[in-house]
Amino acid sequence: MALYALLVGIDDYRAPVTPLGGCRNDIDAVGAFLQSRLPAGEFMPLRLADGEASRAAVIDGFRRHLGRAGSGDSVLFWFSGHGSQEPVPAEFARLEPPGMLQTLVCADSRRDGVPDLYDKELALLIGEITARGAHAVAVLDCCHAESGTRGPNAALAVRGQPPLESPSRAGVLLNVEAALRDLAPAPPAAAPHVLLAACHSDQYAIEVPTAEGTRGLFSVALLEQLEILGFGATCRELMTGARCRVEDGARGQVPVLSPAADAVVDRPFLGGGVRAARSPVTMRWLRGAWEIDAGACHGVPSGTRQDPAVFTVHDSEPPLEVRVSRVLTERSEVAPVGWTPDPGERYPVVLTGVPLPVGTVALDGGPGDQGQLTTRLLAAALDTVGPAGGPSPHVRVTDPAVDAGLPDVRIHVPRPAVVRVTAADGRRIVPDAPCGTADEAARVALDLEHIARWRRIKELHNPVSALPNAVTVEVVAVHPGEAVDSGVRPPLRPGPDGAVRLDYRWRHGGWDEPEIFVRLRNTTDRQLYCVLLDLTDRFRIHPDLFSGGWIAPRYTASAAWGRAVTMALPPDRPVVPGASGTDWFKVLVSESPFSSEAFGLGRLGEPEQPAVRGRPIGYHGVLDRLGLVALHRDAKVLRPEAGDWTTGILPVVVQVPAS
Repeated sequence: MALYALLVGIDDYRAPVTPLGGCRNDIDAVGAFLQSRLPAGEFMPLRLADGEASRAAVIDGFRRHLGRAGSGDSVLFWFSGHGSQEPVPAEFARLEPPGMLQTLVCADSRRDGVPDLYDKELALLIGEITARGAHAVAVLDCCHAESGTRGPNAALAVRGQPPLESPSRAGVLLNVEAALRDLAPAPPAAAPHVLLAACHSDQYAIEVPTAEGTRGLFSVALLEQLEILGFGATCRELMTGARCRVEDGARGQVPVLSPAADAVVDRPFLGGGVRAARSPVTMRWLRGAWEIDAGACHGVPSGTRQDPAVFTVHDSEPPLEVRVSRVLTERSEVAPVGWTPDPGERYPVVLTGVPLPVGTVALDGGPGDQGQLTTRLLAAALDTVGPAGGPSPHVRVTDPAVDAGLPDVRIHVPRPAVVRVTAADGRRIVPDAPCGTADEAARVALDLEHIARWRRIKELHNPVSALPNAVTVEVVAVHPGEAVDSGVRPPLRPGPDGAVRLDYRWRHGGWDEPEIFVRLRNTTDRQLYCVLLDLTDRFRIHPDLFSGGWIAPRYTASAAWGRAVTMALPPDRPVVPGASGTDWFKVLVSESPFSSEAFGLGRLGEPEQPAVRGRPIGYHGVLDRLGLVALHRDAKVLRPEAGDWTTGILPVVVQVPAS
């Protein structure tokens, strides 16, 4: 199998189109990532940057380069640049009910009569490729991206341009009509392709500063997920993780997956059959060293010497561990810990230790940070807030010399002795806090630790599990008069962004909160132990809905004892049109029982419960250890039982209708 990639990044737009700053960085990062992860000879890239990315060159790149892909090959089109919209020509109005075509702004678009590249054209170009049997994925990191193949923050660059003014628009539309006629339609047998879009068609895609320079937020998030999950992850899994990462950084940008209901999105990112459970990873003696048959392309994390990835021989007692010493493309070198394997044996192993890097904080300063007094005070607090007065085990200040990618949070000082914790788009994620004394700085440092710990659990995932999608979370709307789930009605279907959306209802002069039933469906032929966590957007984690239990094969269990669950906005969030809140239902699944106690995290600002510090708790399954390490770095952790595990997550958005 070969991967043919067309990587288009345009920063250097000419007037009247506004220049951008991170598009070339995006495609360079994508190209370097794919080159490092794919075997030699399997990656066939074509890079078009700035002036190279004319409308004609992009079309030619599809037909002459991507068109070389045949049955069994994969095709990737990655576009970072401006997106826009144009009124649909009358003859195509039936194909576009909203009345607008989505467009990609090429390097020469809107000059000398050259039009944008229109969504219908892209669909035809991709259809020509999929008709020959290739698996095709389009990634559009631009504004209005949702239908790219089918109000911005003023402080950040957005990848969108307004439609042309009326005097020029008529000529462009005539040109696009001719172009649409010139492009031969794809044969009826063309297979669907996958679109991973940075945002909905009415939203903007933002650029953010990173240690590597300006980047597109969606490109950063998607590459992070590819690094974490590997190429074995399905497009749906990648987009679920990317959506979570983007919503941490920007409120008005929601990535979209299409076609969300088609089985093609449940295939691995670079193609292959609909993914079934993979066999356990195998350790063997080869090339004079111990290695496992999973590597970077499978999502094996490299970790560090102090915090390595750990595998354990499946069902071994006592647990026989190996630490990952070097991650290669398709395999990883490992070192046994405290035991001597037999070179003539092959050992099935499972991931039991996941590297959990500390959260990162960028101290940006601001108009109130005179002499850097406030940021220095906070940096000193982070250096002493940890156990025994040492550095924080959960958070550290970014170092531009070594840190790549986005920081988890940014610190701004809008006025003296006050700090503002923001996401990548400048949005406040907690109220402004005083930071003029050592005690105040220590309280801010504890809040930053809390946010970092919450995010570790939200992002916890096993990329090499034999149990992917073993247990799914289902949400069912409660009908009037229902008190207990009948188990008959089908669940609500997540939208293209992977989230289930619930609306408040106006009744009797007031807003009624939506109510739901929550289910856990075991899709396998084996009994599995599960815990359901509710992660709220106020940085709380609780397992109250399903605190732990076995679920029989092919059985569906009711959370909350089958009772209705009220999904309300937080008490301090006014119930007014347009208000919304998000919960993430995260299911933890294991072959062996574990305690949910390790995963409890109170609301931001609440004191930590000391009961879990300094002692092991409950069972000693893999997830016990991971929960303790993620949330309580100074807890004593037992060596876990060697069982397989996995996780799944379902975002649930509660909103008050705007009208």
